[in-house]
Amino acid sequence: MVLAPGGVSSAGNFLNAIKYGGGTPLQLTSTPDAPASLRDRVPSLVARVNHPLAAAVVAFLGWLGYVLARLEVWAHGHPSLFVVAGGGSWKIGHTVYYAYTKAHQLPPSLMIADPNSAGYDGQFYYRLALNPFNWSKTAYGITMDQPYRYTRIGYPLVSWVVSFGQHDLVPVALIAVNLVSVAAIAYLGGIFARDGGRHALWGVLFAAYFGLAISVGRDTGEPLAEAFMLGGLLAYRRGRWVLSGAAFAFAAITRETILFAAAALACVRLVQIARRKVKPGWPDVAWLAPAVAFGLDELAAKFVLKGYFAQSSLGADTSRNLSTPFAAMFSALHYDFTHISTGAMGWVDYNLLEYATLAIFIVAGLAVIVVTTAPIHERIAFVFFLFELGTLSSQIWSSNLDFSDGRSMIEPFLFALILLLATPKRYLNRYRLALIAAAAAPALVMVTRRRILFM
Repeated sequence: MVLAPGGVSSAGNFLNAIKYGGGTPLQLTSTPDAPASLRDRVPSLVARVNHPLAAAVVAFLGWLGYVLARLEVWAHGHPSLFVVAGGGSWKIGHTVYYAYTKAHQLPPSLMIADPNSAGYDGQFYYRLALNPFNWSKTAYGITMDQPYRYTRIGYPLVSWVVSFGQHDLVPVALIAVNLVSVAAIAYLGGIFARDGGRHALWGVLFAAYFGLAISVGRDTGEPLAEAFMLGGLLAYRRGRWVLSGAAFAFAAITRETILFAAAALACVRLVQIARRKVKPGWPDVAWLAPAVAFGLDELAAKFVLKGYFAQSSLGADTSRNLSTPFAAMFSALHYDFTHISTGAMGWVDYNLLEYATLAIFIVAGLAVIVVTTAPIHERIAFVFFLFELGTLSSQIWSSNLDFSDGRSMIEPFLFALILLLATPKRYLNRYRLALIAAAAAPALVMVTRRRILFM
């Protein structure tokens, strides 16, 4: 502390000056000799973890814990059981259908999860991860059920690369790719949060979707597809058009529903071009690239596959997984509400918990859709995915938890978060946002617990 010229220069004189009114006015200034603790305050822990990497680490460790618990409790140390390969038969009407696997032809590293079931989607991703270039109807003891399996090639391709083409490593590679993908989802979510002026740890919420317990626990491709979709959106925000197009393209050949996000971009760009506000250019790569990539994927399937499998995989996917708008949804909700269990929690109760969780985020997203600062194409994409949600077939809406397709409803959840995090704090402060975020916890906890204990 120093005093202005002409003033007092010691503590005693300073007190005397105050007492007797002597001296000139004082000027207090900091000096280089001030303690470092006064000059530089140590950032709080909250400030120090305000980085997308922190969100990624939290998400990775959380889902790693889930994988290890499921591996130990349900799979008894056998990672290949995550594939959920079936080995039995089932009956629809008067027709008997047999499993897609032939046990004596399977690679030695693959174990049958349930010899009395048809298995789950992970077995088809596994089959392609053994060799993503073998598009035979039957190979390695596994027969494909639908042509659209071949065009969802992204997840098997990455897993094949990670496993170095070694069949024994494929089960572990499938799990590892999904763990890294959920961490990437949280990392990119942290960037969305910081773009909206919020703490990066809000990005963890992107990886807190209950349906990821199915994807991570049963080796399906949603985490990888959503990570690339979020990356494409952020690249587009930053004007990196080619990178955005590449990310969307890979996402589209991993999970074709990502094309709804590209369609939202196309709508905005084509309207702007039609109104002569912009000219065609590099930004259009972001929506053209996924359309071309998926088209080439479809064309390859058309020429390589034979018989029934030579039909359009998109057409087969549409006929199997989509239906009359809202018909299957209302039918499933009516059934679930009229069959609520009053005793132990049954699959209907799990379904309703999942639907209630999703509804909270959808309603919140719709509530801020006008005031959010998220780009118009992201708001349109949210609406597109809501429409897709309403058109999902009874195969998805009416499934019980053991074969739940809650994983298929992830995009409305993610886009609701994008809109919420981009909403100014005067409309949505952190306490209200935390209240909405807390709604994700019950379903996440209950579904992950169920998957740890059961197939």
